Parts: sequence; structure tokens; C-alpha cells
Amino acid sequence: MVRTIGVVSGKGGVGKTTVAVNLAYALRNYGQKVTLVDCNLSTPHMAYYIGTSDYKYTLNDVLLGKVDIISALHNFDGIRHIPASLNLKDIIGIDPIKLKKHLKPLEVPSKVDFIILDSAPGLGREALAVLDAADELLFVTTPFSPMLNDVIRCRDVLREIKGDKTLNMVLNMVMGEKHELHYKTIADVVNIPIIGQISYDKSVLHSLVSKSPVVAYKPKSFASIGFMELAATLTNKEFKVPMRFRLHKMLNKVKNSILPSSFSLPTSPDEIKEDISQGN
Repeated sequence: MVRTIGVVSGKGGVGKTTVAVNLAYALRNYGQKVTLVDCNLSTPHMAYYIGTSDYKYTLNDVLLGKVDIISALHNFDGIRHIPASLNLKDIIGIDPIKLKKHLKPLEVPSKVDFIILDSAPGLGREALAVLDAADELLFVTTPFSPMLNDVIRCRDVLREIKGDKTLNMVLNMVMGEKHELHYKTIADVVNIPIIGQISYDKSVLHSLVSKSPVVAYKPKSFASIGFMELAATLTNKEFKVPMRFRLHKMLNKVKNSILPSSFSLPTSPDEIKEDISQGN
């Protein structure tokens, strides 16, 4: 069965495209056939993240009726992908809500296992089209109250219009420090399972400059380990976490238990909900 996963976020800046691209590469490393689609028509970045600019057709061309979606498929580094156009004139006259209909020809089990949709952030028409088209949704956020508020709003809208979707969440840019909310508390507040945590890692920035996903650029980095764990969870595969990563997390935990904190953070779900409601 082909699984279509929309990678979504309540706001920009939380690393949604980074997660979408690296998840695709991590799934590929597990032998999965992956198609990656840039559904952020207003501000597309996906092609840059994977380091390709050699494409003839885009998702814009498909939605405008110029070509069929198979013609817009491109192959790069073992990933099939459909970019979005960087040309502003190519968003004129587009109806994103047609996305679901156009994706149907891609859903051929012999050709693809996962279709990863990199959504626009927020709740605009492009994002709503992904919420409609995907079978599963993976919310990307960081461990701070304002970002959780955005996820909750998206979740509530989604449950209002499409209540039967599978919802999961991944925490990105996690440092394991005292100023961050604990993942168990976040899961309680948002009421969405957390199936992955990606470490804050400068290797991600370096990989972006190198126009290569961190999973390919530096496969042994802490961020890459997080992406491989996430892909393993989605495919029910076993992934052995390297000892150095486990030691790093353990030392962080010990450090946080010993050193005093200068932060006064909400620690219970009720306190966080109050914090969010006050706009903090």
C-alpha cells in the first residue's frame, strides 16, 4: 500500500522542509521507493535542499493543466521528486485544492512506497490542499510553547474538516536543555503522538550550504541518527542507536539535573495550556 504523508507545520522556521527531505532520504536508505513533492507553491525550497535545479516541469505546470504529473517526475540520487516553480508568474491561476486528484496517478505500489508532501506552513490554501491530499500527517515543531499553539490550531482545523487522518508529530532542533519543554508534556498538551526527535545539529546547516540532505552529507551526525530512527518507526524496521548518541543524551540529562536553571518554565500540561492561552 502506498502511504502519502504530508509534512506540515503551524508556522515557518521549524525545519519542515529539512524534515521532509531527510525523511525521504532515510526511507530510501531502508530500501523504500520514495516520491518527494514540493507543495509549497508560494515559497518553494525543496529542490535547493536536495541540490538539483535541472528540471523541465514543476507541480505548477501540473496544477495549471500544462502537463500530467508523471511528466513532472524527476529522478535524483535515488529519489523521485516533483519540484515547485521558483517563477512568481507560475502561481497565477493555480487552484491548490486540485492536488489530491493530480496525485492519484503516482499511487502505484510497484513504483512507490511513500509519497512525501512538503507543505506550505500555516493554514493557507496550499497547506489545506496537503491536509486534504495526505493519508497521514506529520506535524513538525520545536519544543517551545508558541510553536505548540500553532500545531494545536492546525490540529483543530484538520479534525474539523478531515477527522479520519493519522496524526503524528516530530520535534525538531532538540537540544535537550532545561529551557525546552519535555517531549512527554508536549505530547499530553497537543494530544498527538511524538514519533521522532531530531537533535539540533550544525551539520544540518552545513548540509544546507552544500545542497545535500544531512542524511547523505553526514550520515553519522546526531541529526541523521534522528532521521533514521524516524524512518525506522514509520517502516517498522529496527535501528540500533549508536552508543555515542546514547551517551550524549545521558550526559545531557545528568547535566540538567545538576546545574541550576535560570528559566522558569511551565512543567505540567495545564500550565503549558495556560501559557499558550496567554500568548506567551
